[in-house]
Amino acid sequence: MQVLIVFAHPDQRSLQASLLKVTIAALEKHGHTVKVSDLYAMNWFPTITESDFPNHEAGTRFQPIRAAAEAYTASAVSADIAAEQAKVMWADMVIFQFPIWWFSMPAIMKGWMDRVLNKNFAFFSGGEGTKGPLQGKKALIITTVGGSEHDFSSDGLLDDISHTLHPIQKGTFRFVGMDALEPVVGYSADSRKPDCFEKTSKLIQERIASIDAAAE
Repeated sequence: MQVLIVFAHPDQRSLQASLLKVTIAALEKHGHTVKVSDLYAMNWFPTITESDFPNHEAGTRFQPIRAAAEAYTASAVSADIAAEQAKVMWADMVIFQFPIWWFSMPAIMKGWMDRVLNKNFAFFSGGEGTKGPLQGKKALIITTVGGSEHDFSSDGLLDDISHTLHPIQKGTFRFVGMDALEPVVGYSADSRKPDCFEKTSKLIQERIASIDAAAE
């Protein structure tokens, strides 16, 4: 299987960076080919601008969704977007690996989605998202949170983690037709870092092994 990892953390010494190494090693152990888009290392530009679409006429009204659709159809998106779209099309599975900040993904990763998952590339018009060209590709979130597992439970302060991830799992992934897998979540990433690393590493290895087993 060909796997793209979209990774977001600014520090290569971080817990998430260490877990990224675990993810890559587990995938390669099972014979998968891996590409990584390390957004901070790439200095990924996270906001949509007119320069994303070279054919857009300067000074005219800028409608990002329409401009993106027209540019993709005309093979006229900016080089950085085109490179990421090519990686997505190459991949059988896309892993999004990031820490939860303010109950969402880091802004740089949201910016990757905003700029890369364009209309006519990731979805078609008329609300036919599941008929887009990404249909059938697997999507997996690997994330960490500062709160405890109890904090992110139905009885906890912050409710079940599935509610936090719902806009991505049931929104973005479903709309573009990707097969959203059960996410891997590491808890107490700030207060119990070594324990979080150990437990999350094991979960990553088990999840990748289970994906392979399901495909057999």
